[in-house]
Amino acid sequence: MEETLKNLLANNFEAKFAENRDAVKQIVFSSISKDVIVGVGDSATVRQLEIVEEFEKKGFRVLNPFSKELTTDREKTMVRDNISRQIFSCDVLVCGTNSVTRDGKLVNIDAVGNRVASMIFGPRRVFIIAGKNKIVKDVDEALCRIKNVIAPFHARTKGFATPCAQTGKCSDCSAPKRICSIVSIIEKRPWRTEISVILANEDLGLSWDETWPEDRIRRIKSNYEKVTWVFASAETT
Repeated sequence: MEETLKNLLANNFEAKFAENRDAVKQIVFSSISKDVIVGVGDSATVRQLEIVEEFEKKGFRVLNPFSKELTTDREKTMVRDNISRQIFSCDVLVCGTNSVTRDGKLVNIDAVGNRVASMIFGPRRVFIIAGKNKIVKDVDEALCRIKNVIAPFHARTKGFATPCAQTGKCSDCSAPKRICSIVSIIEKRPWRTEISVILANEDLGLSWDETWPEDRIRRIKSNYEKVTWVFASAETT
């Protein structure tokens, strides 16, 4: 954790340590004013924090195209798409990341690309929240874990008809619902985007190393499944 924070700072990101999820929210809310428009990226980490609900209670205008109401209703596909595009011009983006490398890089893989695009440019302030389970050695380990651990479990839980959802491993498929279409590696902070990376000292979101104790992996999976559901647009297997 200490090494990762040090290298994030060296790569020009703002890097913050949070002992737990409550400390994460305290950092975010103490850093912004109530007149900003907040966009939300699709993230199990963000849902586990329940930070969107707090934004709404505090009177913030929130753009969240990934609410359960929108993503489980086929009739609202265009509504969700329109909100996703509005996020590019919001003031603040709150999202997670697939991996943070110990040398201070952010590695993500997307199906559509709206999340990684808005992390890089559009919103002027970006909060990227990651649990300690998202820290990996380097970019190679990040890509291997995303493709062979995170993506297969994510695809299966969401109900996407991809080979990895069945086999649990990446086959570099060409499935219509392939979820690994865009790879983003943010090595240094983009000039015009203020990025704050908050590392929480607890497991958040979907990521694990297969050598970890089974009970820890089981908790990560279970906590992810509690805040995740099948998308209406998914082609179920």
